[in-house]
Amino acid sequence: MWAGWCRTDDSVCSLALDGLAIAVAAVSAAVVMTLLAAAVSLRRSARELRALADELADHASAVLGAAEDTILRARGELARVDDLVGSAEAITQTVGSASRLAHAALATPLIKVLAFGAGTARAGRRFRRAG
Repeated sequence: MWAGWCRTDDSVCSLALDGLAIAVAAVSAAVVMTLLAAAVSLRRSARELRALADELADHASAVLGAAEDTILRARGELARVDDLVGSAEAITQTVGSASRLAHAALATPLIKVLAFGAGTARAGRRFRRAG
């Protein structure tokens, strides 16, 4: 009886098939071992990556908390500056109004006093020359 290229009762053919089976088993075992080593390495890498992600989340949380505190303080300071600017504008308007009021109240009488003084000085010079 023939089974493909060798007869089923042939011992040489049987040894060749046994050798081929052993070779296939050895290669399969090597592939399985390589895949297991890769899986273990991937698991270790995944564990390290998870630890790094947790650490990053902790640091990011701390940084974001500090940033939030800084933003809240900055808002408070901006509100204070806004109040100061409002006060400065009110003071500027008050000073401007007071200046206009002082100008209106003092300009005409001051001009009259200066004109009277200039006229008196001119009259005094004329009297001295005439005299």
